[in-house]
Amino acid sequence: MSLTIRSFQQFLVLAEERHFSRAAQRLHLTQSALSRGIQSLEESLGLVLLDRGGTGVALTQAGEMVLRHARRVLAETTELQRHASRLRGCESGRVSFGVGVFPAATFLSPLLTQLAQQHPGLTVHVEVESWQLLLDKLQQDKLDFAVAITHSLPPPADFAVYPLPPQHGGLFVRQGHPLLAVPARRLTACLPHYRLAAPVLPQRARHYLARLYRTATPDDLPIAFECDSIPTLRDIAQGSDVVLFCTREAIAGELRAGTLLPLPAALPGTGPLTYNVVHRLHRTLSPAAALIISMVKALLDDGRPEPAAKARPRGGAKTAAGDVKRRRAPSNAAFEETPQPLR
Repeated sequence: MSLTIRSFQQFLVLAEERHFSRAAQRLHLTQSALSRGIQSLEESLGLVLLDRGGTGVALTQAGEMVLRHARRVLAETTELQRHASRLRGCESGRVSFGVGVFPAATFLSPLLTQLAQQHPGLTVHVEVESWQLLLDKLQQDKLDFAVAITHSLPPPADFAVYPLPPQHGGLFVRQGHPLLAVPARRLTACLPHYRLAAPVLPQRARHYLARLYRTATPDDLPIAFECDSIPTLRDIAQGSDVVLFCTREAIAGELRAGTLLPLPAALPGTGPLTYNVVHRLHRTLSPAAALIISMVKALLDDGRPEPAAKARPRGGAKTAAGDVKRRRAPSNAAFEETPQPLR
């Protein structure tokens, strides 16, 4: 018979009481059941743990040794249960996740501030990277999940995908920029005279910009500043005549303040940008990870200027209410929608 936590608990109580009858009463067992349990423990270890007498029991030398180990095992078990309880309540644990460059500028700072205030026991590791790099790290199981614009590179079929409110790309300039005085019909012709500030872009996005700028290839784009820090690019655009390629959501504060303004130039072939939480289907998210995802969703819902249609993954089936009914992945009850792999 293998060793069990229960057998150690019975042995510990008997060692404290030094009497089978009193120990059985504490354990709510019959005396014969306790006797069988202790005998099984002795047989499992191949040791005699007790000297039995008419007035009670005494521990043998082997019994004293086993008692020390039993106390340590039971203390570690109690500590494990305590930590598990804390993890279930999201009081502790570690979460590693990735965020795309544009989404990071949209919600990351308020998210981490909320976590520091409301869940100080959590340890959070965040990587802000391009979606291509985040996907590589997800495939290597280096991240629990990622939040990214997946418009240019849809996740593989073995990934779960949760739709978030879409992002909207565009070109933006400072207040008083010369291009704001150009009639809309002439904007495309004048645009190439002003260089771009943009993050490192996937090839698909570069092709769209090349069509807008009328360059022969994406490599000919007049990019002056390429940087994966949206706050840095935003500051450059506010202080110079460069044209910022960004999403509205990432510079919402500047648009409200009027320090950055949109140019009336739609990117060819683009619409709302697909924006998702993504993780490997085989990876069960911890309660803490699910909590963080629900907080991201709440922040994005609060920040939406007007209701927008939810992004619908391929393969989803509409219910009568119009929502997507999708296959549920473990430990993600925080989400209204449940994930399914892309087909």
